[in-house]
Amino acid sequence: MNNEVSWILTARLATAEPKVFEGLMVEMVKSVQQMQGDTTAYVWYLCEDGQSCEIFTSFKDSNSALLHLTWFSNTYAKQFMDTLHPTGMTVYGKPTQELRNALASLSPRYVQTVGGFAR
Repeated sequence: MNNEVSWILTARLATAEPKVFEGLMVEMVKSVQQMQGDTTAYVWYLCEDGQSCEIFTSFKDSNSALLHLTWFSNTYAKQFMDTLHPTGMTVYGKPTQELRNALASLSPRYVQTVGGFAR
């Protein structure tokens, strides 16, 4: 739990077509898994009502998170925003100021680790 940074992004679906959401999720998960070795977790959750989702993402460190954001901006930002509308974000750990600046438009809530462990 040293330099790791994680977040949960909450969003509501902007499409009534489940296949559009599912297609985007499958494509992005596959791409992150294949190309971003320092992304240690990337898990999408769909709420039971099918109207909103949460995306849990964890990184080795802030630099890995910044690389993920650059990849996202260059590859999926438009498609993502056409499919999902972010409603909130909670960031865990100690992100660098550079990462905080990159996330500022989402107005995240920051939470620091005070104890515990992860295996």
